[in-house]
Amino acid sequence: MTAQAASAPSTPTVTPAPSAQRLLTVEHLAVSYRGIAAVNGITFHVDAGELVGIIGPNGAGKSSTMHALVGAVRASATTLEFDGQRLVGQPTERIARRGIALVPEGHNVFGRLTVRENLRLGSTARPSSTGLADDLKWVLSLFPILEEFGDRQAGLLSGGQQQQLAIGRALLAAPKLLALDEPSLGLSPTAVDTVFASIERIRARGTAVLLVEQRAQQTVAAADRTHVLSEGRITMTLGPDDAQDSTLLMKAYLGS
Repeated sequence: MTAQAASAPSTPTVTPAPSAQRLLTVEHLAVSYRGIAAVNGITFHVDAGELVGIIGPNGAGKSSTMHALVGAVRASATTLEFDGQRLVGQPTERIARRGIALVPEGHNVFGRLTVRENLRLGSTARPSSTGLADDLKWVLSLFPILEEFGDRQAGLLSGGQQQQLAIGRALLAAPKLLALDEPSLGLSPTAVDTVFASIERIRARGTAVLLVEQRAQQTVAAADRTHVLSEGRITMTLGPDDAQDSTLLMKAYLGS
């Protein structure tokens, strides 16, 4: 069964403030495994309400970058701050409560638990229970399939439905920044459309999004800016107007 597109009323667009609030600051981030550099001194930022993309070939360091942000791998940086607070050396649980929610590659749901139980687990990372009922209502409007299959074991859902559950669970942590690592990987075209439509609505509601993706054209078109990562370095930064430039996108991946 493929994922179903959300049919709830559209979310009002959030108009960015004239002077954007800096949410995430990354300067000269480096990650190494056994002395081999996976991320080699990259610098970027995400402001409140922004959608920022990271694209690049396999092995470029995209997932390592995401894991470094949430403390899942050891990293060094000149500056690695979120909402004015230092992230380096902080445990993953504390980073989550500060407002970063990561949806890792591969759906990552608890297969033996029901959809409803998975969502409940997401809410445990909230800084407080205030607004939980409203957030749950909104998540179910974003992904109606989660309400329809609330009592079904998560492992019985299709890939697209599991990805919707993983994103919905992360949103119930009330993040200021939602980090998505390859959310369209392995999904049907219908499910991919559902995921990208949900990202637009999440951003419109005011949550900043950091999106790692293989689907370069869709990512560049949707994001405020998209960084191209190759061999652990940012080699290029693209804007929405570059999405239709196939030659530039090919150069971004192949370097020629």
